[in-house]
Amino acid sequence: MSILIRLTTGTELATYEGCALALTLASFGQQVQLMLGSSVFGILMQPESRLHGMIKSLDLYDIPPAWLPEDVFSSWIFGMVPEEVSTQMDFIPEDFDSNQFDQVFSF
Repeated sequence: MSILIRLTTGTELATYEGCALALTLASFGQQVQLMLGSSVFGILMQPESRLHGMIKSLDLYDIPPAWLPEDVFSSWIFGMVPEEVSTQMDFIPEDFDSNQFDQVFSF
């Protein structure tokens, strides 16, 4: 099953819940893709936030880099976060179609 988890609510609790679900599902062999909205960038920039730490560990769970929207804020965030976080992020593919996922969750 392929699952898309969209983190769009700019609160620590919502981003933690969504990212924790992604890591848990990946632990059980599910294909998971995270998509970060620009509203969570403030949380992502805080090194002590749970989201910051969880994004750094995506490769440990065999989760591909989190997708960012194609906007000016996404380009800005790459230069603002440490390299260990920026390597775990990528721009959303141009041919993105949410219908390719079996489930889509939004937090």
